[in-house]
Amino acid sequence: MAIDVSKQIAKAEAAFQSRKYDLAIEIFLQSLEIDPDNRRGRRGVRMAAMKKTENAYPSSFSIRISTAPARAAMLNPNAEKRASACESYLRTDPKNASVAHKLAETLEKAGYLNGAIGTYEALVATHPKNEDALVNLGRLLGAREPDAALGHLEKALSLNRKNQQAIKLRKDLAAEISIVRTGFETARTTHDLLRNKDQAKQLQEDDRLQRTASGAGDYLSKLKAQVEENPTHTPTLRKLAIAYMQSQKYDEAVEAWGRVLELDATDFDARVKLGDLRISRCQRALAIAKKEKNVEKTKLLRRKLLDTQIVEFRTRVAEHPTDLGLRHQLGQALLVSGEIDEAIGEFQKAVKDPRKRFEALSFLGECFLRKELYDLAARQLERALEESPGLNSDQGKRVVYNLGLLHEKQGDVAAARERYLSIYEVDVSYRDVAQKVTQTG
Repeated sequence: MAIDVSKQIAKAEAAFQSRKYDLAIEIFLQSLEIDPDNRRGRRGVRMAAMKKTENAYPSSFSIRISTAPARAAMLNPNAEKRASACESYLRTDPKNASVAHKLAETLEKAGYLNGAIGTYEALVATHPKNEDALVNLGRLLGAREPDAALGHLEKALSLNRKNQQAIKLRKDLAAEISIVRTGFETARTTHDLLRNKDQAKQLQEDDRLQRTASGAGDYLSKLKAQVEENPTHTPTLRKLAIAYMQSQKYDEAVEAWGRVLELDATDFDARVKLGDLRISRCQRALAIAKKEKNVEKTKLLRRKLLDTQIVEFRTRVAEHPTDLGLRHQLGQALLVSGEIDEAIGEFQKAVKDPRKRFEALSFLGECFLRKELYDLAARQLERALEESPGLNSDQGKRVVYNLGLLHEKQGDVAAARERYLSIYEVDVSYRDVAQKVTQTG
């Protein structure tokens, strides 16, 4: 649990208001050393540094000289130390968007999502046309502050109407908001939902109906009646499909999404929803087989789940080849399936996404390790280790464990043991690390 630094942050903000920018920066930075995930602190320190340099920004030469230690420290494998180095650099050069992005990405990978949000908020305040920062704010705020998230995504799209990530995020977020608040799936934004008073009244009635079990049944009955009356009205069909999903009537949901696609075969969102339902069906069947301890059935269903995921993700990648997140999903399924060469191709593309870079490097190393390309495996795993969130995460342990396996295969038992011991020290139950420590002792 983070230590409460709200009083220190309040002092820093008071110093800022009094134009004591050096003092404000010092207090903000001290607070962030205690609580790296403080959103107000991440935002406030940048604004204070901007104000301090407002009338006398340092020259490029001065920045290069004075930030040399910070730039070196930004290569530290420890995420908190990298973040601290980024803040040190930005104290001198607060307009540097590239370093601000690096700071936000470092914080997010370390699990400091509030800190990442604050960093992006400061970046947008100083660079209002920074498209990537706006999109990332939309992504990170989606589940927390949906209205604010939509606002950032709309700004990103006003700068670039073809930004595919922003389009997808906005569409998904608008749908989620409308489902949760109103059940009106076709709304684009919350503003659209309330534009028409008569429509808003109907939406509130739909929302009221969904709040109780009996209401949910009434709502479904009402939607089914509307579909029967007008079976080609896609918006109502989509509402019905989503209502079925919410009521866990998965077979009915599959049928409803299928009817949506019959009316519009190009509806990518409907195909994704239908694919997710197929995957969920496989996952539920697998969970039941495991619970029943049916070994043969579990094996068959695990294979079916993988095959279903691969088919679905390949289809999505084919339609959206620039979506690196989809490529990362496909790569993971291929890796588990043993289709290593194809998985390598997907991870080599996914690694270009800053949000997926660490995991993609980790999986690339694992792929090369399986193919016994040890030099390539070492290169990717060491790169992943540089960006690792540490041994508190499963993915961080996975990188170190694979490095241990690599050393073992190369005959360096002592180096392998060091890797295994580092995991053993924090998680004795991880995989077979306890056995590995014994074997390499």
